[in-house]
Parts: sequence; C-alpha cells; structure tokens
Amino acid sequence: MNKRELRKIVSEIEQEGSIFSNKSALDTFGVSKIIGRNDKARDLVRLFLGYKQGLVVPFVSVYGRSGCGKSTIVRFVCQNLSDIKYCFVNLRKAKTVFGCANLVLAGLGESNLKNAQGINLAVEKIGDAIEKSLEQSKKSLFVLVLDELDALFLDKRGKPSDFVYKLVVLEEKLREKRLMMCMVGISNNIMTEFDLDDRVRSRIGSSEVFFEAYAKKNVVAILRDRAKDAFSEKIDPAVIEYCADMSSSEHGDARRAVDLLRAAAEIASKNSEKLGKSHVDYASDQLQKDRLEMILSAASYQFKLAASALARITFLSGEVWHSTSSLYKQYEMIIAKDSKKLTYRRVSELLVELKNTGIAVSQTASKGRHGYGTQYRLTASPEAVGMACFSDWWNGLTKQKERFETKDNRPDLWSLGGSRNREFSALLQMTEKMHKKKWKDFSGLD
Repeated sequence: MNKRELRKIVSEIEQEGSIFSNKSALDTFGVSKIIGRNDKARDLVRLFLGYKQGLVVPFVSVYGRSGCGKSTIVRFVCQNLSDIKYCFVNLRKAKTVFGCANLVLAGLGESNLKNAQGINLAVEKIGDAIEKSLEQSKKSLFVLVLDELDALFLDKRGKPSDFVYKLVVLEEKLREKRLMMCMVGISNNIMTEFDLDDRVRSRIGSSEVFFEAYAKKNVVAILRDRAKDAFSEKIDPAVIEYCADMSSSEHGDARRAVDLLRAAAEIASKNSEKLGKSHVDYASDQLQKDRLEMILSAASYQFKLAASALARITFLSGEVWHSTSSLYKQYEMIIAKDSKKLTYRRVSELLVELKNTGIAVSQTASKGRHGYGTQYRLTASPEAVGMACFSDWWNGLTKQKERFETKDNRPDLWSLGGSRNREFSALLQMTEKMHKKKWKDFSGLD
C-alpha cells in the first residue's frame, strides 16, 4: 500500500459517513438535556438542597438497571447546580478497596498512595482535598459520586464496609468545621443489599432514588432527539420505533438503543442504502456478538462457568427465568473435577457481576412461604453465550440434547411384538420412567 491508496481509502470511508451530520449526537456518554427523568432530577435536587437548612443527608443510594439514566442524571444535576462542587469516580476501574480510594484521590487531583501507606492515610488525604476544594471554590456542598458502587464490594479482603464507614465519619468531621459533604452511590442494587456493618447502616440513613427502566415512549423521545442532530437526512419514524421496541422489550436500556441506532446507520451508510429495520436487526446481532466476545474473552474461568450455567439451564429447560439455587446446581454440574468449587455466596456474587455486564438481568420473585429470591435471565441467546464461553463444551451439550430428543435414545417396545396387555403397559411405563430419570440426571432439572 502507498500513500495514494491510503488517501483513496480515507475518501471512501468519509463518503460512507455522509448519512451523518453530527455523529457525536449519538455518543452514549454525552447528554445535552434530560428526557423522561425530570422527576429523578427533582428528587436529587431536593436531597442536595438540604444544605440550605443546615442539613444534608450523608448518603444517597441511586439504583436501577443499567442504561436507565442513573449516572447521566446525577452528573447533569451536579454540573448544573452552582453551589455544588463534585467529584465523579467510576469504581469499576479499580479491583480493590485501596484502588477505589486511589481513584477518589486521583479524581480530587491528588497523587496516589502505595498500599503500604494504608487506607486510613488515604481517607485522611481525601478529607484534606475535599476541605481544600470547598474553601478555594467557595461552594456550599461537596458531592462525592461513587459510580458502579457494586465493584467496591467485590473485594472482601479490603473490608468495603469499613471503607464506607470511614468516609461517613469523614463527613461528620467536615460538618464540625461547617463544611457540608454528601456521598452518592450509583449501582444496580439498593445500598441496603450490600454487606454493610450495622454502624454503617445506622449512619447512612435510607435516602434512595430508584430509576425504573425506560418506558418505550421515553426511549422513542431520546432517539428522536438524538437523530434530529445526528443525521443529515430525516430518518424513517418506523426505524426509531423499531429500535425503541427492541430496547424496551429486552432491557429498557437507552444507551443500547442509541448505540443500536448508530450501528444500524453505519451499516446502511457503508452499503449506500436507506436506513431500515433490516439494518437494525443486523446491527443488534453484531453488537450482541461483539459485546459477548469482548466481555467473555477477558473473563475468568469461574465467571464463564456462571454464564454457562445460565445458558445451559435456559437451553435445556426452555424457561427464561432461573433462581440462584438452580443456577448453583448447574454450576456444580459443569465445573471441572480438578477445579476448586466456589461457595454458593460467591457464585451468587458472580451472577450479580453477570447482570452488571448486561449479559443477564434480574428480578425479585416470590418463593411462597420461603419469602423472596432473585431470578436471572439472559439478554442474549443461550447458544451465543455458550459458544463464547466454551465452544467445544457447548457443541457437546447440543448433541447430547439431540440424542435425548430422538427415538433412538430409547427402545421401540412396539417393535418387540408386544400387545396392549398389562405386562407390556408396565414395561412401557418403566422405560419412560428410566428415560425421565436419565434426562433429570443429565439436565439437573426437577
């Protein structure tokens, strides 16, 4: 290849993008205005403005499914309240509690500490930085936003509850100096669901803002607003509706809906075609495949087992929702004999991680007199997940299921010349019973 050929490629690619007038309008990390979340912004503002009466809640738990606008709205409100100074930190970038503390320090413009210096010094430096920030900016309230809070509680050795406790104590110390601070934890789960000490629970209170999944009308409004700025030509409203339908029926995730529209438009532009539903279908398949490969290729063996357990039971049972206990049973069936088996609690944590990546979603379901429990379902096909985790294993599983579904797997008693007498009927029942037992042993289904 020479420079002339490269310039030709650049020119061709630029022509492909002619459908776009402002592609940044489809940036899933950007937002210019709030759509369908005014009530949530109001809730946050009400909690923050308590400082005007000399009292602000120590901790606000913002929770809901991925892609329902939690981080976007919190950031938008903090950016646009003139009396607030804030620090926004995504804890998913850290693997330990100490790593989370260093992320906060970095967000405050401070240098990182070494592990040996300890968490107490880290919290002390965080406090000094916040105090300095408030005094220099002359702001009335400092808001520390901890996004992806779930990640903090994955490090059991680092004592995440103790870290939260130290931050709450820090708030109390700042208040003694007439400096106001509030923490916001953003996660898929309510704060009280995490493993917290009683001393933490009693201090953080119960201030919560729940973000339900976007309704279809909200997703349509968001897509229309983005499309108006993003494209050089008017997009068929039916395509917008179709993208919203796919998002609302699967997860109510506005981020994915915007990403889906962008990917579909890129495919249509590449083929010099008018954007249609077929491009949305193709883009959906491609995005799902790319996301699965990206997440699962870098995942640990145990994480893949948790995903495979959900894929296996979905494939074999034909059911959509599955309890944690049934998934743990599947996990025990498929883990290699020479591998260390995780505890029930640790596997349940992996299922939460699975949900956080968007591969699965969860719901709370009644278990009758046994109370309530969490159920999970895949957002992708079980075949796609199984192949992305362990392709050879999945191919073997599908062949085994096929054998159970064919007549060859059980003897044809009618060909033995039997008649409809009592002995033959009993033999037939016994054979069916044996077949069901084999299926139960193989599938792990009750």
